[in-house]
Amino acid sequence: MTESRNRRQGKAGVSLWRRLAAIFYDSLVLVCLVFIAWLPVPLVPDDQWPQWLSRGWRLAYLGCVVYAFYGWFWVHGGQTLGMRAWRLRLVDAASRPDAYLPVGWKQALLRLAVAWMSWAALGLGFLWSLWDPERRTWHDIASRSRLEMAHRLR
Repeated sequence: MTESRNRRQGKAGVSLWRRLAAIFYDSLVLVCLVFIAWLPVPLVPDDQWPQWLSRGWRLAYLGCVVYAFYGWFWVHGGQTLGMRAWRLRLVDAASRPDAYLPVGWKQALLRLAVAWMSWAALGLGFLWSLWDPERRTWHDIASRSRLEMAHRLR
């Protein structure tokens, strides 16, 4: 119903509140995943590395965990668990309505990096969707992807 109403009103894309709700759901899963992924980190002694390198590899490790989470779901099916709950799907911007074209690993990495920059800019990248006619965010535009409503299978 929302999708047909948006088409009648000339609006495209997914609303900001729906995006934020999916992000909230995903953050709950991601906190658990990062907690589990962090368990072996204390096993590597700190005194074997320079302090800057010790801190750097930890951040890189966490970045890889987050990228693996989002990348896997986006490349294989276009939906994280939060996106599935809110019936959202990530597709390549070149997708047609009748053909689903998933994003690739490079697009997923670019999307994640620009999304982090959007948050670092106090959410301006997300607020951009309020003014964009297609409701795209900065990371949608940069990665040439888009969120769309996933149709419920019956």
